[in-house]
Amino acid sequence: MPATRSLLVLSILLAPAIAGGAWRDDLVVLTPTAAVETEPVPSEGDAADDPAIWIHPVDPARSLVLGTDKKGGLHAYSLDGRCRQAISPDCRPNNVDLLYGFDLGGKKVDLAVATIGKGSKATGVKVWTIDPGEGRLAELGANETFRTFGGGIPYGICTYRSPKDGAAYVLVTDREGAFEQYRLAGSSSDGSKIEATRVRAFRVGSQAEGIVADRQTGRLYIGEEDVGIWEYGAEPGDGEARRIVARVGENGLKADVEGLAIYYARDGKGYLLASSQGNSTVIAYERSGDHAYVATIDPKPGTTEDIDETDGLDVTNERTSSRFPNGFLVVQDGKCSGHQNFKVFAWDEVAGGRLIVDTLPHAR
Repeated sequence: MPATRSLLVLSILLAPAIAGGAWRDDLVVLTPTAAVETEPVPSEGDAADDPAIWIHPVDPARSLVLGTDKKGGLHAYSLDGRCRQAISPDCRPNNVDLLYGFDLGGKKVDLAVATIGKGSKATGVKVWTIDPGEGRLAELGANETFRTFGGGIPYGICTYRSPKDGAAYVLVTDREGAFEQYRLAGSSSDGSKIEATRVRAFRVGSQAEGIVADRQTGRLYIGEEDVGIWEYGAEPGDGEARRIVARVGENGLKADVEGLAIYYARDGKGYLLASSQGNSTVIAYERSGDHAYVATIDPKPGTTEDIDETDGLDVTNERTSSRFPNGFLVVQDGKCSGHQNFKVFAWDEVAGGRLIVDTLPHAR
C-alpha cells in the first residue's frame, strides 16, 4: 500500500557500520526511508524478484515500475504503488529490463524483456510491447520469444543499445555462471516477431544474476554472487576481457551480490549501484574510472517496513511525478510481514546532499 514520504537520516560514520560482517568506521552510510511501497505480489513466499523503471515518453508522472513475480507473472505499478496491470500470470519471470525505441514491423515500440523458466511451460526470454500512451503491456506471443543456453534456464538479464551502430541486444546469465549475448531484429516476414541471434558467449565463473550495461560508455557489469562485480565490454566483439570492480568483503559488499543498476549523470558521472544482499544494503560506486566506493545506502523503516535481503533494484535520474521530482530508487524487499513487494525511495532523499542529483540525462 502507498506510504507517506519520510525524512532522510544521513549518517557519516562517527559511529561504526557493518561491512561484510565486520565493523568499520570509515564508510559513508545513507539511511533513507521509503516514500512508496507497491502493492504486494499475489504469490506467497520468495516471489517478488526484480524491478525495472519505464519512463513515459510524454508524461513522466505516468511512468511505471515493472516488477516480476517469479511464481506468477509480470506486474506494472504506477508511481503511487498501485498495481495497474498483471500480465502473463503463469510465465514465471525472474529478471526484467526495458528496451526503448525498438523497430518492430517498421514501428518504434518500447519493449519489456524478462527471463522465464523455472516452473513455466517454456524457457528463455519473453518480450512484451508497451503502449506509449496508456502504458499497457501486451504479450509478443504466448510463450517465450526466443530460447537461450540451448534451451536451458536463463537467470539475469539486461538490454543494451550500442552507441556505435544502434544495434539492440539482450544479455543473459544463468545459475552456472554462463553468459550469452543476443542481437535483436524485427522479423522482416512478420512485424509481430523478433529474431534473436547469439553473438557472444563465455563463462563468468560461479552463479551470476545481476547484470547491467552502460548505454553511454559501452561497459558491462556482472555480479558473480559469491565473488564480486566484474566489468566487461558490452559490444559483441569485446570478448572475455574483464577487470574486477569490487570484491565481496570490501567496503561492506557482502554475498550475495544481487541486482545492479546505473544512475546516469552528465560527463560520465553517476553511480554503479549493487545490492549487497548479505547485509541488506545497496553499495554505490563511481560510474567511471576505477569505480571507487562512494557510499552505502542502508534503508531504514519509517511508515513502511525495513528492507531486508534485497534481490533486484533499479534507479532513474529523471524527473517523474511530483513525489519524485529528482528520480527514484526502487528495490525488492525480500522479507515482508506479508507477501513480498517493492519499495521506492526519492533519489534526493537517498542522495542526502552527498550524492549527485542530475535530472538531465534521459533514457530515451
